[in-house]
Amino acid sequence: MSRFLFLLPLLAGSALAAAPEVHTGPPAFLLQLTLLLGVSALAAYLSFRLRLIPIIGFLVAGVVAGPGALGLIRDQELISAASEVGVMLLLFTIGIEFSLERLSRIARQIFVGGGLQVGLTVLAGAGALLLAGVGAPDAVFTGCLIALSSTAIVMRLLGERGETNGPAGQVSLGILIFQDLAVVLMVLLIPMLAGQGGGALGVLVALAKAGGIIAFVLIAARRIVPPIMEVVARTCSSEIFLLTVVALCFGTASLTAMAGVSLALGAFLAGLLVSESRYGAQAMGEILPLQILFSAAFFLSVGLQLNLGFLVGHLGVVLGAALLIVALKVLVTFVSVRLLGESTRTALPVAFLTAQVGEFSFVLATTGTALGLSFAGMGAQGAGCSSRRRCC
Repeated sequence: MSRFLFLLPLLAGSALAAAPEVHTGPPAFLLQLTLLLGVSALAAYLSFRLRLIPIIGFLVAGVVAGPGALGLIRDQELISAASEVGVMLLLFTIGIEFSLERLSRIARQIFVGGGLQVGLTVLAGAGALLLAGVGAPDAVFTGCLIALSSTAIVMRLLGERGETNGPAGQVSLGILIFQDLAVVLMVLLIPMLAGQGGGALGVLVALAKAGGIIAFVLIAARRIVPPIMEVVARTCSSEIFLLTVVALCFGTASLTAMAGVSLALGAFLAGLLVSESRYGAQAMGEILPLQILFSAAFFLSVGLQLNLGFLVGHLGVVLGAALLIVALKVLVTFVSVRLLGESTRTALPVAFLTAQVGEFSFVLATTGTALGLSFAGMGAQGAGCSSRRRCC
């Protein structure tokens, strides 16, 4: 575990820069980090004893330890940094388990299945809101928000059950990859819905840039990364190997993020880079402890950012909205997967797995509300989340 201490400055962030010259006790970020790890370990243990999947324990523990309840963990910057790293490492390990050849085999699930799921969800959500009297920009904006699902939650659930490589896992992954790609277009569409933006030419330029970055990553998977991994592996140093693997993960995710593509998709592509070398299994063994550690922080952060006061005060509205969204997404995704040619046995679990709303919806919500758009015409207040970035 001592090899992983190089990540502490990343999580400390501005807390280290702002620290006074003379300390009378441990720095504030260390106390918060210790609480984060301690609560995660306790949640995992209780989940094991109660025979629940750890995700449920992390979510509940986050609610209890968060600002809305006991208030043990309050450092939002630390929580955000840890959860972002968790998402990247989770998708990175999934990418390592795949290869470009395996990814090409689910191209139909990505572009046909994912395209149907996202397109029909946006149309159905926007259409229902238009009939309810909501304005067209807000209706389309809301449709985009509910079309996305949490890749981290779905893939962790599939991993817990050992179903990542099964039919439902393959279709789910295809849909989620398309959703991450669709985020690029949605980010460009939102200013246009608000009466701003650079028009069609700006959209085409941004899409071309994102496509170029992804193409470069895929070429690098064949030509650049395998020789680098060979050189690093010959050193027989686990420290150098781990640092190189983490650098590839973070570097690729950052590169794709600069092109407007989500960090999650960038980390997945980074995993594909490593999988094309013959050291994929070794990289998986090195990165897995980090992935477990930080993905636990991600799921804990979801619970930490739940606004219990808002939830209790608007319980009927929150439950009603949640049920409507889940029902809409289950129905639309089920139909999409059936149109893809999959059986009901595959379509049903995929529909329920992707029925939640993903973390990137709250990034889009932040952008849209700043430009004057609102969720279902009801204003910028989230349904029970104190942060506009995370929910499930």
